[in-house]
Amino acid sequence: STTLAEIDSIIIKSACSDDDDVHKDSALSELRQLVDGESSLLARSEQSIKNLRNSCQTFVFDVCSAVPRKNLQGMSKMDCWKQVPSGSSMDAYGTLPQSFITQIGEHMLNLVQALESLASDQASLTLANEVMGGIKQVSLPAWEAFIAASGMLGDDNVADLLMNGDTVSYLVLENAALEDEELDEEVTEDEKRSTAFCSAWLDVVGLAVTGRILEETMRFSELSVKGSEHLWADLNYIVNIFSALGVTGHPHPMLCHLKSLASLAEDELLELIAKRDKSNQLEHAMVSIETRIALLRG
Repeated sequence: STTLAEIDSIIIKSACSDDDDVHKDSALSELRQLVDGESSLLARSEQSIKNLRNSCQTFVFDVCSAVPRKNLQGMSKMDCWKQVPSGSSMDAYGTLPQSFITQIGEHMLNLVQALESLASDQASLTLANEVMGGIKQVSLPAWEAFIAASGMLGDDNVADLLMNGDTVSYLVLENAALEDEELDEEVTEDEKRSTAFCSAWLDVVGLAVTGRILEETMRFSELSVKGSEHLWADLNYIVNIFSALGVTGHPHPMLCHLKSLASLAEDELLELIAKRDKSNQLEHAMVSIETRIALLRG
């Protein structure tokens, strides 16, 4: 970064030097870059602030997502995915969502109240909203892990593209994602800021939960008929939870798509895979997911 002494030197040389115009033009160009924001007087300080912002975002994210992360650990190794129908009378009552997924759902609902409590202090909220830039990146590692688990091949930005639900909304079998809606005109500016803060954190935690569920599913070693019923019940439950949160973009289209795949007949699944345009990057990614489900069924 340029120091104040160096700026003084540039000005003095530009004004007083007997050198040719080339040197003066160079000095003036450097000053214009500083004025126009193309260069920074405090580059190291700015980078330090960015690093601090990222660390704070990661810390808050880790706290907000700790319960889902704990409950999803080992999901892929659960015996229920290999379970066969027992033939008992209990099967006639249907398959209920399992405790690990209901605990995640309860956490997401409780998180709303916790975030609303934090957003109630307008002074603190104003400061917090100033460092919310780039917050979605804290969710990206979960989607990168999902890409790795599914065996997808492609550009490094595939995870980012899939995480952005809008890019795949036309490729999924089911899409219940909430579209962006304008707030009522009677809503105050303070309420708008509070809603934006809560929605931003619910969004990134929801994206991370979705990415981890997709990752764990790709790591299954087998998926029986009964296991598919368990998967559908679990996904249907968490889809309904995300719908209840009322956050734009949720439930994520990929989560809804996985739920549909869990109940899709084998011949229909194979037909879906065959119709995909594998030259398209996103459709090729979808094929990797759908093929993995087909292989798990055997």
